[in-house]
Amino acid sequence: MDIKKPIVDRVNNFNMEQTSLLVIVTTLVTALGIKEIWSIVKKRMDIKAQKDERNDEFSIKVIEELKNKIDALEHKIDALIKENTELHKQVAKMEERLLQNARKKSARTQNRKSNG
Repeated sequence: MDIKKPIVDRVNNFNMEQTSLLVIVTTLVTALGIKEIWSIVKKRMDIKAQKDERNDEFSIKVIEELKNKIDALEHKIDALIKENTELHKQVAKMEERLLQNARKKSARTQNRKSNG
């Protein structure tokens, strides 16, 4: 018998809480009216939707800006690759000239030794 009493008390308290909640909701509905409650709920939903829309618009703007920056960087990379290729060509030409000059100098030095 002692074990059942706390359980019964809890159930009674729960039923009282539910009844109190039901009375509060009923009182609000009758006092404000269904239209007023619906307008409050609708306003909250609209505010949340506007907030989500603003966040979506902001995200879209950020994504577009990042895409533009990526495109600009890709063009810059292409330009740098072309410039690097041209510089490699110029270095190769300079190396070739240096080798030719070194051969000519070496040939002249050998000619002087053989003539001298």
